[in-house]
Amino acid sequence: MLKEYYNQVVSYLMATFDANFILLTLFLTTAAAIVYFILISYVITQMDSRYFVRNNLSLKNIAHKNKLGKNSSADDRSETLRLTPINRSVSLMINIVKIMVGLFLLICGLVMLILPGQGLLTMLMGLSLMPFPGKKKLEQTIVAHKSVRYSLNWIRMKAKKKPFIF
Repeated sequence: MLKEYYNQVVSYLMATFDANFILLTLFLTTAAAIVYFILISYVITQMDSRYFVRNNLSLKNIAHKNKLGKNSSADDRSETLRLTPINRSVSLMINIVKIMVGLFLLICGLVMLILPGQGLLTMLMGLSLMPFPGKKKLEQTIVAHKSVRYSLNWIRMKAKKKPFIF
């Protein structure tokens, strides 16, 4: 049954498209997959090995500062006031680009859940770039999969980087 379906698809493609077009499409998709894997591997190797526990530690530090009576929001305001208007606009543009890239990676990851590719890893990379409520909990849910943790640390091991701490 699967063989018949495959033969029908191949017959339809060969009748609709030129063989050179199909070969070019196969070449371009293969090249895009290789470039994508290299890019994602680079991003994973550049991340801090404590990325997935860092925010839990920062929340504990904020709670500790509040117990000591320090006003962390005043510190944040003073840092914001030091930014010049040019730095603010550059920072805003960088944040917009990060959100757009994150959204693109998230959509690609959803598509890769059905098509071949590293769907969960791509979704995780997209989520790490986007700010939204519940981000860390969703990241922790994805990282809870043993296969995702193994894939992340395998890529870091090949690059001779310390594995992630989960």
